[in-house]
Amino acid sequence: MKPQIPRPGQPPAQGVEALLEAGAARQRQGDFAGAMETLYEATQRFPNDWRPYLRLGGLMAVRHDWQAAASCFSIAAQLNPGQPDLHVNHATALRESGQLDEAVSAFERALALNAAHGMAFLGLGLTYRLLGATDAALVAFGCADDALPGDARPLLERIRTLIDAGRKNDAWLSLQDLAVRFPDSPDLHTQRGLLLKEIGRADDAFAAFNAAIAIDPRHVDALNNRGNLLLLNHRFSEALSDFDRVLAIAPGLDWLPGTRQYTAMHLFDWSGFETQMDALVADVERGRRVMQPLVLQTLRDDPAAQQAAARVWMDSLGARDALEPLPSRQTAKLKLAYVSKDFKSHPVSYLIAEVIELHDRERFEVIAINLGAAKDDPMQHRLRAAFDAFLDVEHLRDDQIVALCRSLEIDVAIDLTGFTQGARSGLFAARLAPIQLLYLGTLGTSGSTVYDYLVVDDTLVTAESRPFLDEHLLSLPWYQANDRQRPRPSTGLSRADVGLPAEAFVFCCFNNPCKILPDQFSRWAQILRAAPHSVLWALEEDAKAAANLRAHAESQGIAASRIVFSPRCSREQYLERLSLADLFLDTLPYNAGTTASDALWMGLPVLTLPGRSIAARVAASVLTALGVDALIARDAGDYTAKAIAMAMDAELHHRIRRDVAEAVATGRLFDAPAFTRHLEAGLQLAHRRRLDGLADTDLRVR
Repeated sequence: MKPQIPRPGQPPAQGVEALLEAGAARQRQGDFAGAMETLYEATQRFPNDWRPYLRLGGLMAVRHDWQAAASCFSIAAQLNPGQPDLHVNHATALRESGQLDEAVSAFERALALNAAHGMAFLGLGLTYRLLGATDAALVAFGCADDALPGDARPLLERIRTLIDAGRKNDAWLSLQDLAVRFPDSPDLHTQRGLLLKEIGRADDAFAAFNAAIAIDPRHVDALNNRGNLLLLNHRFSEALSDFDRVLAIAPGLDWLPGTRQYTAMHLFDWSGFETQMDALVADVERGRRVMQPLVLQTLRDDPAAQQAAARVWMDSLGARDALEPLPSRQTAKLKLAYVSKDFKSHPVSYLIAEVIELHDRERFEVIAINLGAAKDDPMQHRLRAAFDAFLDVEHLRDDQIVALCRSLEIDVAIDLTGFTQGARSGLFAARLAPIQLLYLGTLGTSGSTVYDYLVVDDTLVTAESRPFLDEHLLSLPWYQANDRQRPRPSTGLSRADVGLPAEAFVFCCFNNPCKILPDQFSRWAQILRAAPHSVLWALEEDAKAAANLRAHAESQGIAASRIVFSPRCSREQYLERLSLADLFLDTLPYNAGTTASDALWMGLPVLTLPGRSIAARVAASVLTALGVDALIARDAGDYTAKAIAMAMDAELHHRIRRDVAEAVATGRLFDAPAFTRHLEAGLQLAHRRRLDGLADTDLRVR
């Protein structure tokens, strides 16, 4: 048995010691090809000496060629079977190449030679964890800790295993033990921060990450995790600083370049934007882990690139391909499971709540699989009352949730989370139900076979974009569910109360600031120049961001005072503020979704320019369902012209505003009972096809 490595030319005749030293020297010089040639020659000339195979295997491991490394280490272990370290090396390479059962056997061979071999126990625990054998992994990590009392790694891996198993209390206790024994371990503080973040103690998590960075200012995991926590808490300037520090230390860290770009967009930091995006998209198309799919949807209207990003992400989770569909059952009442982390005051719940209440209980049983925390939250209270069963499963492992759903005989599982925060795509890859749908949480493809259907309408998907959606389509008469019980607050708030000039024409965009791209703002600047009595009202999340956007305005001939900012506020306050504006300017490539229907609900017209991808067409879908096509622009010039016309022609603006108000009252967008019946018809159609033995295909409900 020999590793599959190209045979080199003839080196000078040398002894094994000289060849080993020559190989090491070439490796130190960065000449990996030369080192490989030298070491391979040593294996051929001295086939009974285990050392060249060990060195060659190490070189392959450095290059992550784990199959070749395993082959080399296997020969070394056969030639020197009494050396446990060789079996550990072999086992590690087997594990990294995915040969888990063989890795267990190799680690056990090492332990048979040395029953107190700490690294063998540590490697065995890691392998058991990959196999899903949690209890065996914990025992192995305990043995590793006994054998390596001065090494924090066994306890850290034990804690990670407990967290993965949902045993957070046990993980917390182990962390306390670790803190006493290894107070100066940055890895300890980082792991502590991750656990604190997961249980919602953000301030304590910051303190833990800060402690790790104080010990090691270049600790990549601590810096990156602190940056992500800062990002989640809308502390964008600080987050960008952390991401820049990580990029300087570890530029190849997975997903970091895209996350850094996304953070910069929150600050309206547009330096080199197009060049950087071109490079990131090219990397995504090469299969590199540089940008999460939701970030790409926000920053580039390219259905093919979005599909590629989704596939890279799902591959990274090992969730690209679902198991074969479960058999559908004959039943008079379908069991639906809505799966989400956002059953709380959240845009998805604001849309879907009334649909849950309106499902026909004669034909459907409706269950919530709540991946988030139980909260004392008005929307969660409403949803708990609306569902037939509301199951809090945040503490359960994926396999336990899958087993639960199968035991309940769920017929259709609907993922409302997709790629957004808190997603658990592995649940759907493991098959919760015979039929699985993706809806609302992600405006695009999952890049996988995990979902049988993607819910859409005819506006969202064009003939050109269809090839870049991996799911079958369930096309409804209109896409967006809506809740007629959303409030219409009116407290007498005036423009003066929120810093708006009383007589100005107020263009408004309360979309997430990262959706405002340079080209979009240039169009807005053109509109503002043509309508000198107008202002732009936008969301403020960061003082530096506000300063940057005002600077961009001034660079395009717009006085900084014409950019007015609104802080984040309660939902009722936000809805009432929408009623004070004159026209909502939508963004491209990621449109307003819930925000668009909120604005229309409050009587505020929404002007949109449709793009190519689903995320770039959702506002057009909403307006089509409302029946106000005049607010859908044909192209960038038409978008600009329509905005200017409404700002300059009071009668035109009044007529459009009247049309919106009438359509909200009489149109189908807010007809929750009709939407629910259409959705139910689609679910029953998909179920009936399965029972009839027909292959899945694109379905239309009309």
